[in-house]
Amino acid sequence: MEITPIPAPQIDLLLYHIQHHPAVLDDKTKHLITTMFQKMQDITNHGDDERRELWIPADRGTIEDFGDFEEYLTEGEVSSRDEFEELWLSEYPDSIKWYKLTTTIYENTCYVFLDNKLIFEVRPVLQNNDTKDHSELAEWLLSAVDNCLTALEKGEYNAFVADNLPYSKRIGKILREDFWRIFPEEKAAYLKDITPDEMNRFFNLIQTQPPDSPAKRLPEMTHRLFLDSCRLGYAANHYAGTNTLSSMELYRSHADGRDDGLLDINEDSPEDFAAWYHDERMRSGHPWEVCRGGNSTHISLYARCDNRGWWFTLAGSSYSRSVETVKFYLALNDHGIPAFLCDGQELAAMLAGKDYIGIVPGEVIPSYCGHLFPDENIIDFMHLPYDHTGAIIEAVTWHPLDRVTFS
Repeated sequence: MEITPIPAPQIDLLLYHIQHHPAVLDDKTKHLITTMFQKMQDITNHGDDERRELWIPADRGTIEDFGDFEEYLTEGEVSSRDEFEELWLSEYPDSIKWYKLTTTIYENTCYVFLDNKLIFEVRPVLQNNDTKDHSELAEWLLSAVDNCLTALEKGEYNAFVADNLPYSKRIGKILREDFWRIFPEEKAAYLKDITPDEMNRFFNLIQTQPPDSPAKRLPEMTHRLFLDSCRLGYAANHYAGTNTLSSMELYRSHADGRDDGLLDINEDSPEDFAAWYHDERMRSGHPWEVCRGGNSTHISLYARCDNRGWWFTLAGSSYSRSVETVKFYLALNDHGIPAFLCDGQELAAMLAGKDYIGIVPGEVIPSYCGHLFPDENIIDFMHLPYDHTGAIIEAVTWHPLDRVTFS
């Protein structure tokens, strides 16, 4: 399969200049991208919005294509020629760099993505007479698509991609106990804060957890009961202040902070809690984010109610917070607080090393990647690690690559 002559560092420089400005505003670039789109129509689309994809290889080029050593030296980015070469090879470790081209069409607008980043947006009518010229990048894309389609016509494209696409660009899964076998220190670090007895108690509880909510209910819910329940989880995980602070002070210290007025209501009034709970205006904050973290790394304790009474739903299945979540759940159960644990079976499998870790491409953020594993219940994701890479590759079950065919 022929590879376009423009080296990857030059392509990346062109991509850098176009970032944050994907709208195509000049006639030349629009013509080139439109022509490329027309050629892409020859292959079968996958998914919504006429999504079509190709893997495009680009040569790494020489170190001179990467940059000027004297400039890097003058600017203090490197201190020697050897350091400059190390920097080059760290940025471009393989002789070929691969780009994933994706095209979609939505409401008469053509979108071009490279490695999941929007680079071109072509609307039916040019919006103004902007003089920025991105035709060099558009010409490379058109030439690369031509090369891919020629190789596809010759029956070479799919085999070349299968044989050469690096595993860092692929999707797969690895059994956690196999990952721990290769990285035993990861297992030790993960399980250091939970005892075998706690694990066994948790496994037994999850075996009997109903599918949607706990069997028991509380007759009422109050501000104080909610904060005291949070305190149980904080104490189980030895959060700072559990021996000296009140439940409200602990919540202020460890929760998200956007309490939606929860802390302002009467502590002991079930009527005030119910009125606050059912007030639809109280939906702009995060009162249930009781252990703050990132979008996917916090722990939430939700109050729930139905015609039988009140209970809690506990959620926190990220790998980095999963042990905390399990200990929180155990503490609630030990004190007779009805709680339902989201992803309980998955967390049990995680603790036992019996779940799968999803391996996602390097350009994909390793969170919220369940859509890449549509028929599998995988909740933890990672990139292919730099250490022991060969052993990991051997242990991973890799998804077959999508074959490109003519429509």
